[in-house]
Formats: sequence, C-alpha cells, structure tokens
Amino acid sequence: MRMEARQDDQQDFVARQYASLLASGVNEEMARARLHEVLGDAVLGFLGHKQSGDRSARAEDAGVAVRLADAAAELGGSAADARAAFVQSMAEARLFALDWWRPVRTFLLYISFLLALAALIAAFFAGWVLPVYRQFDGAMGTVGGAAGWILSDGAIRLFGPLILIALLVAALAFLWYRMARRMARLEPFAGLARFPWLYGRSGIGYRALLCLEYAATLQASGVPDASVLARALRLARWPSGKPFRSREGPLGERLEQAERLGTFADELDWQRRLHWSSVQSQLELSRDRLILFSRVVFYLLIGYMVTVLYLPVFSLASTIGVPS
Repeated sequence: MRMEARQDDQQDFVARQYASLLASGVNEEMARARLHEVLGDAVLGFLGHKQSGDRSARAEDAGVAVRLADAAAELGGSAADARAAFVQSMAEARLFALDWWRPVRTFLLYISFLLALAALIAAFFAGWVLPVYRQFDGAMGTVGGAAGWILSDGAIRLFGPLILIALLVAALAFLWYRMARRMARLEPFAGLARFPWLYGRSGIGYRALLCLEYAATLQASGVPDASVLARALRLARWPSGKPFRSREGPLGERLEQAERLGTFADELDWQRRLHWSSVQSQLELSRDRLILFSRVVFYLLIGYMVTVLYLPVFSLASTIGVPS
C-alpha cells in the first residue's frame, strides 16, 4: 500500500477544469461534453459518469464533492462555486495526508524487513539447528527435550509470534491506509465507535474540522450564512442532537453568534485555520502513539521467540551437567 505521491494528478486537473467551466457559465452537460472532447473517455470516470456498457465509475472524491454541490444548489447557492471551493480545500488535505502517511510507511517497511529476517532465522533454526539438538536429547536419553517441544505441532511455538505480528501489522496497515485515504478526500472517518484506539482524541476533532470545511464550501458557493452550518453538520455525519463543539470551545454557539453579528465568514475562516493546526497535531499524536505501542508489542514477541530459540541450549547444558 502507498499513498499517491503526486499532488496534481489527472483527477485534480479534471476537477479544476470542470469547476472553471461551470463557473464561467457553461452548463454541466456542455462542460462534460467539452471535457470529453478534449481529454477523452477517461474523464468520464473522474466525473462519475457511466461509460457505455460499464458500471458507474466514480472519482475517488466524487462522493463528497457531489453532495456538497447538490446541497449548495438546493440551498440557493452555486454548485460550480461549491465544486471550485472544495477542490481548493482538498489541496491542503492531500498534502497533510501524504505527510501523515510517510512515517507510517517507514514504520511498516521497517517492521516488514525485521519480520522477513526473523522468519529466515526461525526457518534456519527449525530446519537445521533444532533437529540436531533433538538428536542430542535422544542420544542422552532425555524424553521431551526442549527441541522436540519447539518442533512439535509444526513448530508453532517458534513461528506463532511471527504469524501473530504479521496479522496485527497487516490489520493496522489496512486501517491506517483507509484513514489516510479518507483524510486525503476530506471524508468522515469510518468506525469511530468500533476503533476508538485508532483515532484517539483526533476522531472528534477531525469530524469538527470536516464540518467547518463543508460549511466554508457552502458559504463560498453563496448559500446564506444561516443555512450553512446545519447542512454541513449533516454532511459530516455529526451526531444528531449533540452540540457542535470541540476541545477549543462551543463552535456552534460561536458561529451562530457571529452570524447574528454579520461576521460569520471571518469567524468561520478563523476557526478553520485554528482547527487545521490542532487536528493535525492530534492526528499525528495518535499515529505516533500507535507506532510506539506496535514497536513495544513487536519487540516483546521477538524477545519471546529468541528465548524459545535459546531453550535447547539451556536444556542440553542442564542435561550434561554444565555448571552455571
């Protein structure tokens, strides 16, 4: 797994051109036709159109973009302006997601290398060293020696920790990768209730940031300030009936007060910048804590495996009466 390293790929280019055409007054059908004429059939997938004979092919970030554009049009704003504003918001999100993913990728490569090395060492011991110790135990008349105990049941006592580590790392890598992809698309996290340990304090903070980003997109499309926040909360899946607040304070109350004062846009922009900084710190902290915890678990299991490998030596030494 790897995050896309390019920050201005074909998908971004198509999204920008589509938003620019709509903003210039071209209707959606004509804009899609013009893009198809210039860029070819590939553009249909990026814009979520059906290709002839194929299933609907959606762009990676089309879900949120389409819902925001539809919400803007429904509330009296401009769908084209909403698309353009969301493209700009995603630029910062993709850069942060890439920066957030790099230490994860380094950690996964490091663990994968050590796992491969440990597997080679374990295979060497299981294939050549431990059988020799088992023969020594038999020659010495020892019943149930350490080497035989390790090699019984397919040497699961030796390879079990490696299998467990591999499964844990694979599961964590999948969850981290999905998390990074959602950050890059400015989509809500999945499984906040099922995996609270994965997000730590960053889960609620990130959801509050999405509410602010969606609200800013709708506000930039010309939607009246009084209608922006409620729709943004719904699009970001904010829990129904729960006050809109974060660690920084009661966001909903402050934005409503700013709306009555006529300073909604300025307050919304200030809160967005504040929450980008705080949520990035929270997300990085939760990632670093999990990496540290994973390292501790990995080293404990490797320590167990090393102890198992030394057991035949200690067993043989005690059998032949080597003084300690």
